[in-house]
Amino acid sequence: MIPPRNLDTRHLFEAPATRKEWDERATELRERILLATGLLPMPSKCPLQARTTSTFEQDGIVVENVAIQTLPGFWLCGNVYRPAGSGPFPAIANPHGHWTHGRKEREADVREADPAPAAPAPGKADLVSLAVNLARQGFLVFAYDMVGYNETDQVKHRHFGIDVESWAWGVSELGLQTWNSIRAVDYLCERRDVDASRIGATGASGGGTQVFLLAAIDERIQASAPVNMVSAIMQGGCICENGPGLRVGTDNAEIAALFAPKPQLLVSCTGDWTRNLPKEEGPAVRRVYALHDASSKLQWVQFNYQHNYNLPSREAVTAFFRRWLSMARPEAEKSSTISPERLGVQRPAGIDEAGVHRWLRDEGAAATVRLRERGGAKGRETLRTALRQALAVEVPVTRRRSEPSRMVLVVSVSGDPRAGRIRDTIAARAGKSVRALELPAIAFDRNAAWKDFFSTYNRTAAGDRVAEVVAAASAAGTGIDIVGLGDAGAWCLLARAIAPKVLGGLAVCDMAELPIDDDRAVVDRLYAPGIRRAGDVATAAWLAAEGRVALFRVGDRAAWDRVRLPASVRLETGAWSPEGIADFIADR
Repeated sequence: MIPPRNLDTRHLFEAPATRKEWDERATELRERILLATGLLPMPSKCPLQARTTSTFEQDGIVVENVAIQTLPGFWLCGNVYRPAGSGPFPAIANPHGHWTHGRKEREADVREADPAPAAPAPGKADLVSLAVNLARQGFLVFAYDMVGYNETDQVKHRHFGIDVESWAWGVSELGLQTWNSIRAVDYLCERRDVDASRIGATGASGGGTQVFLLAAIDERIQASAPVNMVSAIMQGGCICENGPGLRVGTDNAEIAALFAPKPQLLVSCTGDWTRNLPKEEGPAVRRVYALHDASSKLQWVQFNYQHNYNLPSREAVTAFFRRWLSMARPEAEKSSTISPERLGVQRPAGIDEAGVHRWLRDEGAAATVRLRERGGAKGRETLRTALRQALAVEVPVTRRRSEPSRMVLVVSVSGDPRAGRIRDTIAARAGKSVRALELPAIAFDRNAAWKDFFSTYNRTAAGDRVAEVVAAASAAGTGIDIVGLGDAGAWCLLARAIAPKVLGGLAVCDMAELPIDDDRAVVDRLYAPGIRRAGDVATAAWLAAEGRVALFRVGDRAAWDRVRLPASVRLETGAWSPEGIADFIADR
């Protein structure tokens, strides 16, 4: 048995052979990132209400200490470093990593030759000097906090969204930080002194993770430089880098490849997990760039240091941005005289951690309901995608049959005594051939589901069951009818929702009195990353209503009535007899 994957399991993607295959894969990966960050469907955006709490001039540039509202009552703090003058300037979004002082990190390092190959020198990071020198060379830089750092302290770092209920709702620290990065780009685009067509992003370590995720999903980023983070042997050790379902079947190198064909610089060092990049991860990403005829737009450099954002790394990044965003000649970095004390922001009062969690959850639920109520065909496909990505199930490409199905797939939990009689009754009364699928029950273990960020890297048991239903149905034909008994009823309903061309017939699903308004109960039986955010069985029933659907033993009928399902979905609070199921299938 293959052990579960974790953040230290080596994983390096293989680029497909054709551009068409990559384009399809890229769409799938972007959907996965959006699901993992709680952005599928996308939440609504509140006004940024940007506030500059102080301004000063030093080192030949202007520094603004600012706060922006990324969601109602939550403030992201940072510093804008800009050249003198009115612009418009090319801009750089600059999230930091897990440095002690975050965006205010000052570790002076001197200009020196690389150390001997056998001895990587200690790594250092001077994030203030990075921003100052970019501004000196014509860029406007927004250096902003990770959550829990400096003045962005309404949420503690490594403390937010650390349970399976949160992840089922798509609420995570990774998601909050990704949302903050998107809003940081919104802020840059709103500034009159920024050329919104020339925006880049760079960050090191955990900031590098933020950069390649942002670059993958935000088309406004035009040049990307993730530093010391693109690796096949370590994917990021913090909760802020491991979101629900993010790397099931993928890895940081493949996520970085999503930026093709735009200019990208991959910076690595010999003294951390990016040591293999010139021989492994870099060439793998370049093969994707080659599919776009853009190999020259991917560069990588490596320095003989430990984990860092030091002087050689910073100068390489600055030269890269000068080449692709301003076309001006790079200059050597000069030492900055700005002290961290001058970079403080007077953060406005706001909501607490519980309030942030509540907004993300409630807004996510509201976005899903809005799509169910008025999303049209596009909304249906968005929700179908959200469910499929939550379950991490690949749906085979097939054609729907034009004629009524003659096949019924009866799915049950192993040992269910009803299954045999129901199959026999359907065959006798409905006149259809019947196939059986028995699947083991799910014994949900919260600790196992959470340990080592299990569901960041692995499909959950609920996803496995739904995948097995889809596979069995696909093997049986197309457009078949399905009956699900006991806990298998929910698996079948989810399968019908995400694979309508495979399971295009009717569906009869036992809801086994699942209390759909009870987070803990749903998670215990159906845990998958983002499954609650996507609407789980409620959205599945709504999507399955394209055909004839009957749900029995629904439990709390009032809860189901609040879902406002189409009239074509039949709801029964009680159990159904084998004869009742067979007659519904026979449509009599």
